Amino acid sequence: MLPGAYTIIGFISLSVLIAFIPFLFKKLIGNIIEITLIIVSLAYLFIAYPFTEAIMLFSLMAMMYGNLGVIFNKNKRNKRYQLKQELADCNYSIINQEKDIKRISVDVILAVVISAGAIVFLLFAPQIYSVLKFLIGIGLITLITQLIARVGNALFTKVYWLPQQERLIILSTFESRDLPVNDLEEVQVESSPDLLKLHPLFTFLSENQDYTTSFHQVLRLSFPSENIYFTPNNVRAWQNIFIDYVDDEEKQEKHVLPLWHPENLKRLFWKGYFAMTVKGISAYTGLLFILIWLDVPSYIMITFVLMWWLFNLYVSDRLLIAGTDAVELTEGHLYNEAQELFRRASIPNIKLFLIDSPVHNGLATGMNIGRGTIMLTTATTQLSLESIQAILAHEIIHIKKRDVLINQITRLVMFLLLGLIIYVFFDYITLLAENMVLFIITIYITMTVLPIYLSFVAQLTEVRADFLGGRLLVGGTRQMAEGLKELGLALDAARDKKFQYSITDEKPMKETSNTARDNWFFRFIEFQFQAHPPLYWRIKTLYSSLSWCQMVTAWLGGRIKESIPDWGRRKVKS
Repeated sequence: MLPGAYTIIGFISLSVLIAFIPFLFKKLIGNIIEITLIIVSLAYLFIAYPFTEAIMLFSLMAMMYGNLGVIFNKNKRNKRYQLKQELADCNYSIINQEKDIKRISVDVILAVVISAGAIVFLLFAPQIYSVLKFLIGIGLITLITQLIARVGNALFTKVYWLPQQERLIILSTFESRDLPVNDLEEVQVESSPDLLKLHPLFTFLSENQDYTTSFHQVLRLSFPSENIYFTPNNVRAWQNIFIDYVDDEEKQEKHVLPLWHPENLKRLFWKGYFAMTVKGISAYTGLLFILIWLDVPSYIMITFVLMWWLFNLYVSDRLLIAGTDAVELTEGHLYNEAQELFRRASIPNIKLFLIDSPVHNGLATGMNIGRGTIMLTTATTQLSLESIQAILAHEIIHIKKRDVLINQITRLVMFLLLGLIIYVFFDYITLLAENMVLFIITIYITMTVLPIYLSFVAQLTEVRADFLGGRLLVGGTRQMAEGLKELGLALDAARDKKFQYSITDEKPMKETSNTARDNWFFRFIEFQFQAHPPLYWRIKTLYSSLSWCQMVTAWLGGRIKESIPDWGRRKVKS
């Protein structure tokens, strides 16, 4: 049984207060108060509530505290404080923004509407679905923290221009920035905020910092690691200032259609469907609630859910195209290079799309070759031609081998096996539930084992895509290795830029690289739980020019050996 709604709200509010303590007090006092509140809260939880309810409340509090820890980050807070001190000694101009409460209200309303199915299920579904309600609650906590960050950016952000130092400083409660305008890559004016591009529920593969405070004209500044959006009062004047720092000529204003415009309805539909099925679970929980309310037999319920899953898999390419606002390429040098690789792989009817994003990435979508789609971000297209070819070849193999379908079937098999086990051993599970400690331990073990199973299958498809993709390239697996290496270095550079913009440099972070071997804990996480093997391992293995059997053997060995601490072993150079 889940605790009462007021109890859940109370403890989640307490976790918000605990996470916010460092903002209210100095470092030492704040740490003491924070730790004291955590200890007292945990003691009260396990004394005043049954073990099961205490575990659920603790998990919800931990989830909220962890999510808030990202936006209440100490380094971000120190960055804000550092920038405020610097502004006291600098000449600057304030870039005024008119604040309209309607702007942030629309963001909140959109989030509530998209999450309506999950919220209704959480409030009105029978208590027999308490475990699913608990998981929904965890998902909603992530949404709540995103909204907290967005509200803070909208209400408390101030933007400053330092002409002598050629810096743009953004002071925000949660996401302050120190942006050297010499890093500027593009300046664009938009007629109004594009809600379907800025709202986090409607986007994918994007790094957009939304500081817009009204529905006025938007100034978009593109930096190596992210795009900055804000709504200055005199947008043309500020555009003229910043345009001098980029190579491009001044662009025409981009007209953004309102949500309700007839020409935007198709985009709104697919974006909304993407938000409910990919970024959230509102569509599934809403359907399940309707079926429960209609009191349909369980086999019909399962059939409906499976049919909807198959439909979503069938339109997965449409969903990701909508979620990324991808544009199809039909001509040009990149298009011709892709067509040549498609010809070598003997797979027709593959479409190539471009995503306007500073994130370096590429992906394949579609459940079969006929609906196969490859997407590249604009940042990825700035790499060398050989690296782009390597990334395209990797994604082509995913489509040719139907890896998207394989990974989805893997998930389906997992859920079917879980359902079968629960059905066959229901009596034993009921007995186990009487011992809540063992029951909770079993749940957590299951939640650990299942991601390892999914990771195993996904990584095998990635290793295959690397190996067979190399066969499509003139430079073979060596070109694939060089392409992945350049991609990893580009990811490192973008990450370092973002750190430079958003956190203090008084205590430099430990230097890490996607192309270098990390410590054993991070290797363990990557090898056992993530969809891709560590990049350093992929690069090293591809350089070795192994056969397919040798590569699979090396991967299986790597999952074991690279997940073990280096204690007592000679350090291996990457």
